Amino acid sequence: MRPMEGTKGTTGRRGTRTDRRRGAALTLGLLLTGAAALGGVAVTPAAAANAKAAPAAKAAAAASTATVTVNGTAGLGTFPAEGVGLNTAVYDGYMNDTPIPGLLKAAGIGALRYPGGSYSDIYNWQTQTAVAGGYIAPGTSFSQFAATAKAANAQSVITVNYGSGTTALASAWVQQAAADNVAVKYWEVGNEIYGNGTYGANWETDSHCKSTLNGSAVTIGNEPSQTYNCGPTEYAQNVLAYNSAIKAVSSTAHVCAVLTTPGYWPDNVTNSEYPQSWNQTVLSALKSKTDCVIVHYYPAQSTDSAATMLGRPSDIPGIVSTLRSEIQQYAGVNPSNVPIVVTETNSSVDSDTQPGGLFAADMYMSWLENGVSNVDWWDEHNGPTTPSTVGGAQDYGDYGMFANGANSSGVTEPAVDTPFAPYYAVEMLSKLGGAGDTMVIASSSNSLVKAHAVRHGGNLDILIDNEDPTNSYTVNLGYNNFTPTGGPTVYTLGNNANKITSTTQTSTSAVTVAPYSLTVLQVPGSGGTGTTAPGAPGQPTVSNLSSSTSGANTGTGTLSWPASTAGTYPVANYQLYRLGSGGSSTLVGSPTGTTWPLSGLTIGASYTYDVVAVDTHGNPSLPSAPLTFTVPPPADSSCAVHYAISSSWSGGFGANITMTNRAATPINGWKLTFTFPAAGEAVQSGWNGTWTQSGQDVTVTSADWNGTIAANGGSVSVGFNGVDTGLATAPTSFSLNGTICSNV
Repeated sequence: MRPMEGTKGTTGRRGTRTDRRRGAALTLGLLLTGAAALGGVAVTPAAAANAKAAPAAKAAAAASTATVTVNGTAGLGTFPAEGVGLNTAVYDGYMNDTPIPGLLKAAGIGALRYPGGSYSDIYNWQTQTAVAGGYIAPGTSFSQFAATAKAANAQSVITVNYGSGTTALASAWVQQAAADNVAVKYWEVGNEIYGNGTYGANWETDSHCKSTLNGSAVTIGNEPSQTYNCGPTEYAQNVLAYNSAIKAVSSTAHVCAVLTTPGYWPDNVTNSEYPQSWNQTVLSALKSKTDCVIVHYYPAQSTDSAATMLGRPSDIPGIVSTLRSEIQQYAGVNPSNVPIVVTETNSSVDSDTQPGGLFAADMYMSWLENGVSNVDWWDEHNGPTTPSTVGGAQDYGDYGMFANGANSSGVTEPAVDTPFAPYYAVEMLSKLGGAGDTMVIASSSNSLVKAHAVRHGGNLDILIDNEDPTNSYTVNLGYNNFTPTGGPTVYTLGNNANKITSTTQTSTSAVTVAPYSLTVLQVPGSGGTGTTAPGAPGQPTVSNLSSSTSGANTGTGTLSWPASTAGTYPVANYQLYRLGSGGSSTLVGSPTGTTWPLSGLTIGASYTYDVVAVDTHGNPSLPSAPLTFTVPPPADSSCAVHYAISSSWSGGFGANITMTNRAATPINGWKLTFTFPAAGEAVQSGWNGTWTQSGQDVTVTSADWNGTIAANGGSVSVGFNGVDTGLATAPTSFSLNGTICSNV
């Protein structure tokens, strides 16, 4: 859901239709007060009213110091051509203005999403109309949108009408796109379908919903909640139908299912009709047809300060890890083969001023570094809400990337198509890297000085994001597995600047960054000497991954990777690195072939590896994309454990654990042990056993009345309510009376 869906009528004024932005938590289907939602209902947004002014500048002082270290061989994958995206909307009459393609191309925006949030579920692309009285601006047809996308060299992300459309309407759209030679990367089946009333909140039109009203079955969409039977089970079955219809036209199309964002409402919310979570239900039904998944990311809560909002992207690695675990566990497919796409995101706090820009730069790179294929900012033009002053600069409460010139509360925006701070931040990313470049690990000693890095050719580019509103920093630069060979070009976006400046410096060891600024250093390195290094090896895969009950460190497997292509000289060997925390990497082997055996792995632990090719003259390639995997418990254990989150709310969750005895003899008296993956998780109260916790380690012992677990499939269930300070990540390994159990 988006903060606001503004419209432009024939007079050029913004219409009155507003949108809702979902809060970060919604307990048992009730929207939290003050969490401005997004989606297509007439609700006044609240988030903009809570924009916080930056602290007053302190007296001038010597710059503080920080250290940024980059590991040139710790690869985070290839920068995708469609990685940096932007939403468009059919009610935006400025969507296809003449300056737009040039602005998008200049900023390196490689994808455009159409036709716009919750409007996707009421919009008929063939007739250019919308049900429920939706306004469609002139000049926003699919063909007109496609012309802008082509002119901007951008891929298209299309959300087909699930809410009030048909599979035939969707397949006809795929045919039209092919006929018009429009590059559509992803086809998304509906917008935020979980907002159709299944969990009590009802903003998304869904004509699949049925309710018994006055004894008659009626079709309802955006009506007050009744009794629905259009939840995750029905959605998954319909996604399968859309998948078949779309792939019948284009076998290479990616058809994307809508999931809930781990840690954000309604993730893990259940009810009596749908006892399993939305994600578990949908993925379990899709199985091998899980082709692509969609989430939205509006992390800021209405009470967030700018500083709190800027810290939110730190939860992105956990979100991606959880999604991949769910794909593997419930769909039973390799998660590395399933693209994850974030089709809506926004800072929602200080949106038009520098904090919004700083958030955009860090947020985009955090998603892409964690393997997400595409991230789409909400929105191209949105319209003002409640204006405020942020550190002396005017913020309009506009969630768009460009102004639309409208007035709110007596404050008028700049001229139409004037960029806001997030646009300039995205433009800075184009100085950092582009399609095909290799992202590598960068770490910072200071949480307010964030860093990201990209390799291209022999060079290294570093983004430094100073999120301190008052202090400059002298940033000392450290390099692992990279040697600078010349002075860098330095690009800077100052606080609330509307232009990127550039200069050169001789030092490669330090740079000074101003308060609330973005800085990109383009550092020359080896390369350009007439010698071509080998090509990067392909992404590794792991096979035969298994473990046994004989010990915790019995995990084994085999890594394999596609061979590198030779450069000037033949490939001599490969360097296999295990990537650790804080940007570290450890060389574990230098095979001449393209496989490596693994042993001694810890059950339940996660491992990340990448590979570098080295030629006969010692020239290294860029690193491969990384592989991350978790070592599974033994499949043939005499016990099995099923762990499921039953409910969640802001700051807490409920979970059930079922233990099954597979042995031929009963268990008399049991003790279950496991470890929470995250330090912020803790048991608050438990039942059906005695619960104790030390650090992240949890122990549950049997009660007097349930100490026996019958042989050959007997089971006992326990449960608890827990607290968490972030994502309620599931434990990866359980032991019953000292025996490591299988996970089911």
